[in-house]
Order: sequence, then C-alpha cells, then structure tokens
Amino acid sequence: MSYVIDEMISDLEITNESLAFGENLPRGVRGCTLRSCNIVIDVPKGGPSIYRCKLVDCTISVKKRMKDARFFGSDYTRCKFKGMFSAVDFGRSPWPGPLTHEMDKYGDMVDCDFTEATLDLCRFFNVDIALQKFAHWPQFVIPHDRELVAADSNGSWPGKFAEYLAVAAQENPALAATTGTAAYFMKRNAITQEELEQALEKIGGVIR
Repeated sequence: MSYVIDEMISDLEITNESLAFGENLPRGVRGCTLRSCNIVIDVPKGGPSIYRCKLVDCTISVKKRMKDARFFGSDYTRCKFKGMFSAVDFGRSPWPGPLTHEMDKYGDMVDCDFTEATLDLCRFFNVDIALQKFAHWPQFVIPHDRELVAADSNGSWPGKFAEYLAVAAQENPALAATTGTAAYFMKRNAITQEELEQALEKIGGVIR
C-alpha cells in the first residue's frame, strides 16, 4: 500500500509491510495494529510518531541516531529495535498526558530485542527488564532498584559516579532501568574502564 507524504496513517490493520517515517515521508501511525512490519524512522529528534498502536513482531530501525525522544504511547510485543539511541525513554509514561491529564493506557513492552541497538543513557519506565533482550558488554543495563541501594550506601565511587547515582536516586519511581555504554559512561563520569567495571560489580545485578 502506498501512503502520502506528511500523512498520519490512522486506524488500519497493517501486515508484512515496509514503512518509513520522516521528512518527505508519511509522518507516522496512529491507532493502528502492525504485524511483521519493517519500520524505518528518519527523525533524529521528537520521537517516532507512533501513537496508540499495537506492534507485534515488527522491526523498528532508526536511520540516524535518535536523541532526546520517547517511545511512549504504543504497545510493542516481540519487536526488534535497531540503530543508535541516546537519552531515549521506552515503555509506559509515568507522567499524565499534558492535554488529558490522564495516565497513558499504552506502553506495554514484552519480549522485545535490543541486541542490535546501541542504547546510550536510555531509560525504561514500567517495563519488566527481564522480558527484554539487550546487547552484551560494552553495553549494560542498571536496574533502578540497584541504583537506589547504591545511592544510599556509604561507599566511595570513582570519578563522578557518585553524582550519577545521586541523580538516579531522584528519578520517577516508575523507572525500571537505565542503559549505558562503557565509552559513554567512562567519558561522562571521568573514570577508566577498570573503574567502571568495578563500580558496576559493586552495584550488583547489572545486565552485561
């Protein structure tokens, strides 16, 4: 099926199609059920423009590094994510909608695969991290409950890692986990790889 430039695709059942969203392309999808679709998003900021949808067995790829965006507002089951994501939020929003002032009914994330995605300081809200697959080291996933324990401890931390934990302790309670890459965390916290690995070991429960 062909779609119009700048169109918001709405209220359709879409199966086994290749879709692309971005400039000079359809803007996105709303109220749709997508199954076994390949979706390419060419929008580096502002989010994927996927609203109130159910996506099952789909592959979502970002053409450029997506930064400061939110994958809220739709349900993802057995979906694979590919590409580079920086400071992107996934799952169900922990905040009420700005217009409705109600909590979002969408945001389920079940059995999704991030092994081909680079996740730099991304956050997962209201998500069971154990049901997702992530890339191995040098990427890692820090469960938020472990961050809280570490922030409350009296131990010493290398570089600026204590500052990172202090910020993490102020996060919304719905935060399930934060992701990172070794290179990004080393630079951000002014620490060596050995110091980072020791800090993650000290936190405990980190998925690597």
